Amino acid sequence: MTDLRKRVYSKLGQNTNLKINDIVKHLVQEGFKRRTLYNIIKRYEMGLPVEDLPRSGRPTSFKRKNLKRLQNAAINRIGVSQRKLGRKFGVAQSTIHYNLKKLGLKHYKRQKAPKYSENQVEQIPKKCRKTRRQMLTSNTFIIVDDEKYFTFSNDDMPQNVGFYAFVKEDVPDNVKFKTKEKYPKKGFSLVGVVSQSKLRLFIEEYHAGDEYIFWPDLASSHYADKTTRWLHEQNIKFVPKQDNPPNVPQARPIEDFWLILAGKVYEGGWEAKTELQLKRRIFQKIKKIDMNVVQHMMMSIRT
Repeated sequence: MTDLRKRVYSKLGQNTNLKINDIVKHLVQEGFKRRTLYNIIKRYEMGLPVEDLPRSGRPTSFKRKNLKRLQNAAINRIGVSQRKLGRKFGVAQSTIHYNLKKLGLKHYKRQKAPKYSENQVEQIPKKCRKTRRQMLTSNTFIIVDDEKYFTFSNDDMPQNVGFYAFVKEDVPDNVKFKTKEKYPKKGFSLVGVVSQSKLRLFIEEYHAGDEYIFWPDLASSHYADKTTRWLHEQNIKFVPKQDNPPNVPQARPIEDFWLILAGKVYEGGWEAKTELQLKRRIFQKIKKIDMNVVQHMMMSIRT
């Protein structure tokens, strides 16, 4: 805008015999708006300078000395909201929002993470390094064992916790309320490796002749004497219990796979009436998951 003003002011000042219509017509052909050009000419006739004068505007209701206090009250604190800060400083929530943005502070959602005991914090890095160096090579296939429990309904899924409406009172009860049974139906448990015989068949079908390792979680049944004896008899290489890092879901992407699958199963607030209906729904949704995404997730185990 300032560059255009300079051009118009220059033409008006240098060419006193040039008609205003000719100046406007010439600049309109270059793509400028006629109204804008006449506003600039009016500024020139009123004797206003090319540059905008500094504008005082409305005085801020948030004093500069409060910026540091606001930063200290908000940064790295849990449970702080813009409305609470507004009440504390005696200003509107929009004022807090503007000044937080001015400070460069952004709001981030807390991430869920396992809660570790002191013993686990000490063990995890050592066992992860040992597993990575001694048991895994770039050619090793990792067979991860895990399970997911599916109930008949799961309204706690993030996409099912809310709804849109004009008036809340007009919303049907099945949408407005998240009902919960005192004794919910048990549902169905889906496991990554169902049984010893199926583990054997899975290895023979997909990894015959490959270098692989079986990585169960630390459930007591996975390391029972009977189970480990069978694994040794079948010559199935597995992660020993003493080397298995505890409580590391971030290194087991199958946990994320279960979340993706559950999101698809319960999409739109879906509920099962029978166990057979739930099973069909699960296997139907498994087929719709992009296996390229799953494979990419599993490739992150080593890193």
